Amino acid sequence: LECKMEHAGKHLLRSVLQLMESGALVLTTNFDNLLEIYAAHQATKLESLDLTDEKKVLEWAQEKRRLSVLHIHGVYTNPSGIVLHPAGYQNVLRNTEVMREIQKLYETKSFVFLGCGRTVDDTTFQALFLEAVKHKSDLEHFMLVRREDVGEFKKLRDNMLDKGIKVISYGDEYADLPEYFERLANEICNRDVLTNSWATGSPSQTGEEQQNGFNTQKSLLQG
Repeated sequence: LECKMEHAGKHLLRSVLQLMESGALVLTTNFDNLLEIYAAHQATKLESLDLTDEKKVLEWAQEKRRLSVLHIHGVYTNPSGIVLHPAGYQNVLRNTEVMREIQKLYETKSFVFLGCGRTVDDTTFQALFLEAVKHKSDLEHFMLVRREDVGEFKKLRDNMLDKGIKVISYGDEYADLPEYFERLANEICNRDVLTNSWATGSPSQTGEEQQNGFNTQKSLLQG
């Protein structure tokens, strides 16, 4: 396991775990439980949640299960919770209390989208966060992406604005992400915590990123 998690992957997992231990919430579209496995090797127990357990999902959204990872498509260790079709999460969508708390997160917290450029097109994510949330353009969420092409970067940035998401470049290569995210996580965790929220600037912002107003608060979205 340690061999498979060397370098980039290990650094990213360590940074995400560091944020969780400081109060961040983690939601993922991944079926794997690599974060949970990595945490176990660091003597930290993380719980895997899926949308079939409405009570635990509600508690997660209410920030009562901070050391839990919400897998909105399910996790392979629980085949009955795998969601491959919208019908798989209808119970959650019909639970107004759960939906209200989940949508409140998107309205009141700042999400960091990590490695999930197409998550906003995902039907499950849209149903949970986007469809019922109004005035999304006024929100402050952030997506970390590679600056592959200036034209494509600007196109993505413009497309995300109406969803309340500001697109931030972490560098020109995928190899730039672990160090960037590690510095970001360290800066967030080292800040004074006031009423359980953070407001921090990126440790290495470009002028364009500064114009985006990169403020990161306590919810982290990992994909």
